[in-house]
Amino acid sequence: MAIYLNNNVGVKLATAAAPTVPSIDISSYVSGITLTQIVDELEVTTMGDQAHKVVAGLQSATLQIDFFNDWAASAVMTTLQSAFATTLAVSMITVKGTAVSATNPTYQFSIFVNNLTPVGTGGVGDEAASSISFTVNTTVTVSTSVAF
Repeated sequence: MAIYLNNNVGVKLATAAAPTVPSIDISSYVSGITLTQIVDELEVTTMGDQAHKVVAGLQSATLQIDFFNDWAASAVMTTLQSAFATTLAVSMITVKGTAVSATNPTYQFSIFVNNLTPVGTGGVGDEAASSISFTVNTTVTVSTSVAF
């Protein structure tokens, strides 16, 4: 079993001007990230069955990102603020800087930017940081050939 340090996840966001092309690399701002995929269970149990039967229904997902705020042009907060109330494409890779492969696939999906924390958490002497959960509004595509 391969075990790796999860400190090099790559994350790219699209811009509001080109919302389907992830081009802004925010990896250096991210301090934590979780992509959660869920599928609805549809019950298809029929008369005479001895147990419940379920099949997959619609997919849904959420993307939780913890990041350091940066308002510079083409940085994380400027990109999210300009995309507020719209959809952005996202591209992720488990280990940035290594080749895309069966053991290091890329993930592509779109998020609905429906919430922001422009003034992040923290107190006196803390770094400016935010933790935001986005709704994924497409299926999550896992690819062993799409470049990051």
